[in-house]
Amino acid sequence: MQDDKQLMLNVQNGALNCLAPLFERYKVRLFNFFRRTGYAAEISEDLVQETFMRVLAYRSSYQGESAFSTWLYGIARNVGVDHYRRNKVSAQHESFDDDTASSLPTLEEDLLHHRQQAMFDQALSSIPHEHRELLVLSRFQQLKYEEIAKVTDCNLSTLKSRMVKAVELLQAAYQRLNCGHKVEEDK
Repeated sequence: MQDDKQLMLNVQNGALNCLAPLFERYKVRLFNFFRRTGYAAEISEDLVQETFMRVLAYRSSYQGESAFSTWLYGIARNVGVDHYRRNKVSAQHESFDDDTASSLPTLEEDLLHHRQQAMFDQALSSIPHEHRELLVLSRFQQLKYEEIAKVTDCNLSTLKSRMVKAVELLQAAYQRLNCGHKVEEDK
């Protein structure tokens, strides 16, 4: 099994069939990235396709200096931004529902866990997009801070301070939801 970098270098050199294994490795991750950043399932599928169309179109720009995933998420991020700009008025964002993500486990274990997950998803979808995106890249896509800094085109110290702010916003949103839920239970 070839590594991602070698496969992309092969694509760059004209072996377009090497794009298929990369698509298979990353389609679910990219789908989940788009879903967690707020796009509807149908739109997320389209954005995954568009991302790989751009990978093919811009294959000559791949340098191989950083991880393939860093380059790929940079393209995916741009695809999402372009889609958002084109559809700003009629953007179809929705809260992420883990039951629709094909690689994540279902949350049928018990009501409490499901409720907590729903509150987390609601809190995540309520914070500004730029902060939500950082959390998704870090926590759910498991990119390292250095990779996220390259994807978002900012220096590492700026990224770290933005991550702190993103976590604070998420915690505050979750606490507001949790407190509101407890007040309803007490009634």
